[in-house]
Amino acid sequence: MTVPASSAPAARAYLFGQLSAQLTPDPDSPRSSLLVCYDQPGPNQPDDIVSVGKVIRTFEFSSFVGSGGAGYLQERYTVEITVDVFRGGDDAQGAYIRAAYLTDQIVAAVRSDLTLGGAVLAARPTTHSTDAEWDDEHLGRHATATLEIECLQRI
Repeated sequence: MTVPASSAPAARAYLFGQLSAQLTPDPDSPRSSLLVCYDQPGPNQPDDIVSVGKVIRTFEFSSFVGSGGAGYLQERYTVEITVDVFRGGDDAQGAYIRAAYLTDQIVAAVRSDLTLGGAVLAARPTTHSTDAEWDDEHLGRHATATLEIECLQRI
């Protein structure tokens, strides 16, 4: 009996690939650059960071299969995507606007293919929050947005 693996790795890879291809540096902030990464960024931390991160999964019965094999479970999970925007000085609104723009572009990428390249049966954005604050050294503002993409797949 072959038990299907989770679709989460393929969903994360699709999101990473699409965001890497579609998101662009901020034309209104020529000094700023953009990094799309998995999980936390390494030492290269430009002003705009989009991180495809944490996955939280739940399981439900999909259909009764005596062996518990393919089609037995339905997995539902969220992929957390974090946007971190830094702008020097006291421009809280500018940092917020850029974080909101990147978040809207992530939503658009999901909406353009609700199967995430065939990795899942259905995907949709579910929750979003944005917060802006001074950076630790008070050199500028950070706007941080967290977006969850819910995915559904039968395994």
